[in-house]
Amino acid sequence: MIAVVTGSSGFIGSHVVDALLARGATVRVLRRPESPASHDPRVAQWTADLLDDRSVRESPIWKDVTHVFHAGGVTKRRTLAEFRYGNVVPTANILSALVARGRRVPRFVYLSSQAAAGPAASPDRPVQETDPPHPIEAYGQSKLEAEEAVSRYAGQLSVTILRPGAVYGPRDVDFLKAFKEARRRIAFHAAPRDQALSVVYVRDLVHAVLLAGDHPAASGRTYFVAAGDVVTWNHIYRGVAKLAGTVPLEIQLPRAAMWVAGRAGNLLSLVSGRHFLLNANKIALSRPRWWLCDATRAKRELGWSATTTLADGLEETYRWYLDAGWLRAKSPAAATKSGTLEKHS
Repeated sequence: MIAVVTGSSGFIGSHVVDALLARGATVRVLRRPESPASHDPRVAQWTADLLDDRSVRESPIWKDVTHVFHAGGVTKRRTLAEFRYGNVVPTANILSALVARGRRVPRFVYLSSQAAAGPAASPDRPVQETDPPHPIEAYGQSKLEAEEAVSRYAGQLSVTILRPGAVYGPRDVDFLKAFKEARRRIAFHAAPRDQALSVVYVRDLVHAVLLAGDHPAASGRTYFVAAGDVVTWNHIYRGVAKLAGTVPLEIQLPRAAMWVAGRAGNLLSLVSGRHFLLNANKIALSRPRWWLCDATRAKRELGWSATTTLADGLEETYRWYLDAGWLRAKSPAAATKSGTLEKHS
C-alpha cells in the first residue's frame, strides 16, 4: 500500500499515519505550506497549495499511490466562505488531481463529520445514512458540501465517506478544554450537561478508516462511526473528575451568556485574524439535545465495532495529557480526598 494522508499534523490524521506505518504501508503526507512539517523519517512529505488546483494536480505525491485518506480540513472559522476554503475547495482539488492520473486511480476515504448530517430529532432515533442531511451551522454545511464533491466522483473513483461522532483521544485539543474544566473545583458547562452525544475513541475511528480503505463493500458508501453507548457531558465531566481525584461543583452557563460569548469570539477572530474554539458556530452545535448517530451500517458491512469503553478512553486520554504536559497532575492530597490516588502525582 502506498498511502497519501492529508491533515497529518492534526489530531485524527496523525493517528491515521501511525496506524498505516504500523501495518507496513508506505506513507506520504500532503500538507499546506503553513502546516507544520513532519519530523518522522519514515514519512515522505510534499507541500502544495490546496486552494490551487494546478499545484495539487502537478504534485509528484500521486505517483503510484493506491490509497488517499483525506483527514485534512478546518474546524474553527468565522464564516461559511472561510469554511469552504478550508474544507470544500481542497477536497475538490484533490479529487480532480486523482482523476487526472488516468487509469490507475486510488481508493479515496474522506473524513467528514456528523455535523454534516445534523443532530437527531429524538433520543430514540439516531441519525442514519439514509436520512436527509440538515447541518445547522457553517462547519457542518461545509463538510456536507465536501461530501457532495466526493459523491460527484463516485463514478470515476472508489470513494468512501466516514461521518464520525464526537472524536476524542490523545492529541485532541478540543476535548482538552472539557478535561481542564472538569478538574476544577467549580466546573462550568458551556453545552447542556444532559446533551446526548455519540462519541468514538480515536483508535476505534482509525480502525474504521483502514477498513474503509480495504473493504470492497465500502466503495461508494457513507458510514457513521460511533460507539453504541449514549454519552452526556455529565458522564464526561464526572469521568474526568474521578481520574483527577476531584469532586467539582458543576454549574450550567446560561444560554444567553454563551450566545454573547460566541458573538464575542467571532468579533475577536475578525479583529485578530486568529480562530478560536468559542465562536458562534460552536455555540450553535451546543443547542440540539441529541447529537446521536447510528453506526449499524459500518458494523454490518465492514465488520467494524468500537472496542474502547468511555471509561478506558477517558483514562487513556487523561494519562496522555499528563505525560505530554498538556495537563498538570493534581496533588496526592487532592486525589486521596476523593478516594482516587493519581498515578502521575
